[in-house]
Amino acid sequence: MRFVLAALALTVASSATQAADAHPIIAGFERFYTGEKPDLVAGGRLLLGELNCTSCHAAEDVAAKKQAPNLDGIMGRVRASYLKKYLSDPHAVKPGGTMPSLFAGDPEKDAKVEALVQFLSVTGALKQEKPDVKAAIIGRDLYTKIGCAACHGPRDGNGLPEKNLPAYIVPLGDLKAKYSITGLSEFLDNPLHVRPSGRMPHLLGTPSTGKKDGKDSRDLANYLLQGVKVSIPQGIGSTSYSYFEGSWKTLPDFSKMKAKATGTGPAFDLGSAKRGTEYGLRFEGYVKMKAAGEYTFTLSSDDGSRLFIDGKKVIDNDGVHALKSVSATPTLRKDDAHHIVVEFFNAAAGADLTVEIEGRGLARQPLGAHIAATVAQLDAKPEEKKAESEDGFELKPDLIAKGRLLFSNVGCANCHQLTIDKKPIVPILKAMPLASLKVTGGCLAEPPAKGTPDYDLNERQRAALAAFIPSSVDKQIDSAAVIGRTMTMLNCYACHARDKIGGPTEEMNKFFLTVQPEMGDEGRVPPTLDGVGAKLNVAYFKNILDKGAHDRPYMHTRMPGFGAANIAHLQPLFASLDKVPVVDEVSFEAPDAKVKAAARHLVGDQALSCIKCHTFNGVKAEGIQGIDMTVMPKRINRDWFHFYMLDPQKYRPGTRMPSAFVNGMSPLPMLLDGKAATQIESIWVYLKQGGSAALPLGMGKKSIPLKPITEAIIYRNFIQGAGARAIGVGYPEKMSIAFDANDMRLALIWQGAFIDAAKHWEGRGPGFEGPLGDNVLSFPAGAEFAVLATPATEWPKTPPKEQGFKFIGYRLTPDERPTFDYSLNGVKIEDFPNPSKVGKDPSMKRTFTLTSTGSSDALYFRAAVGTKIEALDGGWYKIDGWKMKLDAAGTAKIRESGKKSELLLPVTFKDGKATIVQEFVW
Repeated sequence: MRFVLAALALTVASSATQAADAHPIIAGFERFYTGEKPDLVAGGRLLLGELNCTSCHAAEDVAAKKQAPNLDGIMGRVRASYLKKYLSDPHAVKPGGTMPSLFAGDPEKDAKVEALVQFLSVTGALKQEKPDVKAAIIGRDLYTKIGCAACHGPRDGNGLPEKNLPAYIVPLGDLKAKYSITGLSEFLDNPLHVRPSGRMPHLLGTPSTGKKDGKDSRDLANYLLQGVKVSIPQGIGSTSYSYFEGSWKTLPDFSKMKAKATGTGPAFDLGSAKRGTEYGLRFEGYVKMKAAGEYTFTLSSDDGSRLFIDGKKVIDNDGVHALKSVSATPTLRKDDAHHIVVEFFNAAAGADLTVEIEGRGLARQPLGAHIAATVAQLDAKPEEKKAESEDGFELKPDLIAKGRLLFSNVGCANCHQLTIDKKPIVPILKAMPLASLKVTGGCLAEPPAKGTPDYDLNERQRAALAAFIPSSVDKQIDSAAVIGRTMTMLNCYACHARDKIGGPTEEMNKFFLTVQPEMGDEGRVPPTLDGVGAKLNVAYFKNILDKGAHDRPYMHTRMPGFGAANIAHLQPLFASLDKVPVVDEVSFEAPDAKVKAAARHLVGDQALSCIKCHTFNGVKAEGIQGIDMTVMPKRINRDWFHFYMLDPQKYRPGTRMPSAFVNGMSPLPMLLDGKAATQIESIWVYLKQGGSAALPLGMGKKSIPLKPITEAIIYRNFIQGAGARAIGVGYPEKMSIAFDANDMRLALIWQGAFIDAAKHWEGRGPGFEGPLGDNVLSFPAGAEFAVLATPATEWPKTPPKEQGFKFIGYRLTPDERPTFDYSLNGVKIEDFPNPSKVGKDPSMKRTFTLTSTGSSDALYFRAAVGTKIEALDGGWYKIDGWKMKLDAAGTAKIRESGKKSELLLPVTFKDGKATIVQEFVW
């Protein structure tokens, strides 16, 4: 494969600085196609897409092109002064950028640039906020750790690029001259909106969910723009306000209320409020339209708001609610001062208010950029108002139409998306198809022909394009080649290696950091992508390609999200190349609960000790904090999991993960059927429970497990599922119960470990503790004995004490095994649970001895409750997957009650005594 052979032979030019050569910096080209004997055709293919050549020169069947930035709302994030200088000489303003110079050598360059900037000014007004020193400190840490440096190189404490960067580092240019803090923050929060081709992926916020709160982006913007100057315009951009306090569910009539405070400030700014909740604000100002017609106003608020124009209510967004937007489209007159009133109130936590305008040449943008607190400020003469933005750009509305025409016919619209009045600007410029081009002229000439875009290509880049263009149609492209091209285009090789290509370079390796240095490279360097198609399941793979992820908390570098439109095609390609054999389905002889119990033991500290290195449902491991085990089934394929468990080094070379099943043999032959495949499958089943999986044994440093050895252990405390008056009993036979002394009932029985006393024996000991073991049977609330008028009478729901029950206490055998004593209306009940054994697992036999000292007619024992109860031979019953045997005088009957089945046994006394033996097997 030509791509692979070329890449393997390359060397990286690491000492050149970007400032020495202003040619376009394409990371993949600089890294893989500038060494000795590079594949110029493959390099030319990459350049053709990254320079967006086919936006003008029509072509088919070539590599995906990098769409130029979306210019909708550009003036809300980029300074006009920067844009003017950039369009005049893009290579001087941003060395290494891929934007061509459109007007090189054009005597009318200045006039054309001015007209274009004037036209773009209709897309919005620059949003600003003051720098935050604390945020800049946090932002520096983010930039250094999460992966920004992998593409853009290291930067110093002032946010400036370090010197002598490798040639493949993607330049950022003078960010302070370009952005405001708000503008850069909004871009970083959703870069795919502005740069939809994914070359700048989503990296901030919470990648795995796509949820963003803006904090990461603001912190990073503050770091990168340290020292930026902020100038809030006087007059324009302000409103007067009246501030009120009160508790409302809808907006009150502010005209009948006395304001707590009044003043003038930034338009629609909630910062004028004196407290965080239960307040209202009324904003007033004036606007003038440069053209008559319909304008769409959008009022977004949390809680209620209203918009009035010239005394008429235009939008009603009232009430207590989360952030909600309402729009209306009134008709406004030209040059008249329209009176704007916005009323707002906040009832509880969370306050937000945004007022936007769109229409008649204005892209959707904040109304605050056009409003003034007084008519006088709107009517001020130019020399008084200065009609300038904060960076010296003078608005000249008469040039807007000229700029719009230029945008269409000089090539801007061929590359950039821009929507005005809800309609995209359509390109007029027509260029020669790619297949008809000569490779010695036009953009490839040195210097480029007059009237053609000047990319400032260097000799190697021109040679690569000249090599590719004559053979620009790809006849057959195999999956590996497509993967290689895509990873090169998106600079995936900056972090990941595949087929011995890529991964961090020697210069950049040190910038991949971890919170656990003892993990070595595995804990800091993003994993190789060899075999990833077999490893990751389809849904997870597609999600991380689209939205990104951060499932390895020990690794600072995050997986960015490139957008499904750009990269979703990779998952099936990886899957088609990376295979592991299909693992046969595993059938368990044991019930599901025992399978999970076995797996819980396997991963715990008494068996394979997985918890020594892996977190589990957020609970930290004792040693290094490996990837959370409960996340694994969400990420990886079952077949790959089986093979990885058998031979970790084969499927992830260099991993610290040891092989627990050496030569495919289990070290625990007594567990389940003793086979490795069965035990690995049990772990998979256990982990698939996710957050509901019981913690493995030994998880947590503060564990105080109670371990019965020669006699039973009594534990009286709050036990989950058995109430506040629970009596837990752990038996040496590795079986335990919890008796509810409040309801006089057996609440729980389980197998394995007894209970962890740490919660109740340390500190104040609040809360309920659940069983430490597995295979738990839970029984319904309420007493197990009751007096019924007829066999069909509903089982009582009143508390047992109101029925006449009394808990007497319990008596202990010499080895601490309790008999619980309680009574009901003259009937004394002795309840002795004791472990027995059916097969190789512990079970339980429970013996009731009842003594009647009075009337005992119509006393019933509710032996079982379940979704389905079936009678078996020999006095056995099957209840929802577990079995129970009754040995007693009388005949038990199965009845339906509500949506449940109940097994009722009438208690038969002889000489005032009755015995019931109940045996549980599960």
